[in-house]
Amino acid sequence: MNNEKNIVDTIFNSVKFVVLAMLCVFFISITNHFCRIKDYAESLSKNLNIIVLFDDNAKKDGSIKEDLENTGFVCLKEYVDKSKAYSKAIERNPFLKDVSVPNDAKSIEAYAVVTPKSMPDEKFLLKAKNSLGQISNVDEVVFDASIFKQYVEVKKTLSLYNKIFFIFAALVFVLFVLECMFFVVSEELDNKKLVKKFVAYMLASTLGFLVIWVVCTFVQYPSSINKISILCIIPFTAILGIVLDRVC
Repeated sequence: MNNEKNIVDTIFNSVKFVVLAMLCVFFISITNHFCRIKDYAESLSKNLNIIVLFDDNAKKDGSIKEDLENTGFVCLKEYVDKSKAYSKAIERNPFLKDVSVPNDAKSIEAYAVVTPKSMPDEKFLLKAKNSLGQISNVDEVVFDASIFKQYVEVKKTLSLYNKIFFIFAALVFVLFVLECMFFVVSEELDNKKLVKKFVAYMLASTLGFLVIWVVCTFVQYPSSINKISILCIIPFTAILGIVLDRVC
């Protein structure tokens, strides 16, 4: 009878270790996906530029920055006056030098590159465009709406991820505290047994990390997750294993 019980316990513990390893793989995969989305959002943020074109009567003093930032919607990233606009265009696109005609230099207006101060959704862009357009000597306000739309959608996804992570982590933490309180109240706390469990679950989590690391290396899958996140996920999975002991 004892042998059968030992066999059942061994099988149960083995299954539990495999489940924890798989949970670690799942958490790392989700975190890696989150980091990739975050990196994509950062790359998009570098292109969140609004171009403000000025007419020939544009001011040439430092009040342009003040006029732009006084709208409350944008920050000045770069201002190029009419005398430097053509050379700046050639610097960014040398091909123009070969196809331009003599009068092209005079046709390029002074312009300013500004960036949004807050989340650039459709309402923000409409208000910003109207406000910038009311500044004297502003000829046109230009931006790529598709990039702003992608950025807003990605930031909403990141916000949802953060909320889910926070709720799940808080729930596990509360259950872990209750588990420890239960042991203390019932006087069943066995420090050695608890430490052994934690070490075993850490090994199971580490095994899960090694599995996904080997697979990603073999298939050359790009990883965006940092070492600190991995060092947090492994003990977090181990703590989750201790919490699940009560449920199982």
